[in-house]
Amino acid sequence: MGKKTSKLVRRYWGYLLLAVAVLLLFGFDVGPLVLSSVFLLCFVWLLFRAPTSCGAANRDGTTCRNNSYGLLGGCSFRQHKWQRFRALTRLDTARNAFRGWFSGPQQQVATLGLFVATFGTIASALK
Repeated sequence: MGKKTSKLVRRYWGYLLLAVAVLLLFGFDVGPLVLSSVFLLCFVWLLFRAPTSCGAANRDGTTCRNNSYGLLGGCSFRQHKWQRFRALTRLDTARNAFRGWFSGPQQQVATLGLFVATFGTIASALK
C-alpha cells in the first residue's frame, strides 16, 4: 500500500466503514448491537471528523470555503466554530446551520452519509 493510499484511507475511513455497515445490514446476519455500534461510530465520525469545508457565514454574506472537520465543526477561525455551534442551539438560526450542510459537494456527501447512518442505526435496532 502506497503512502498516498494509506493517507486517503486514514482520512476517509468513516465512509468505508459506512459502506461496510450497509453491506452488513443487508447481506450478513450480524447481531443488532454490533451493527448499531458500527452505524453509531459512523454517525459520530461524520459529525466531528469527516473532511468538509466550513460553510459558516462570512461578513460579506458568502460562506466560508476553508477546510474543516465534521458537519458541526468550523475552520481554523474561532468565530466560525462558535457560529456553527451557536446556530444549533437557537431555533431561529438552526435553518441557517443546516443550510450549510448542503452548501458544497463535501457537505452533501457527509449529510447523505449522516442520514444513512441514522436510518441504519434505527434499522439495525429493529432487526
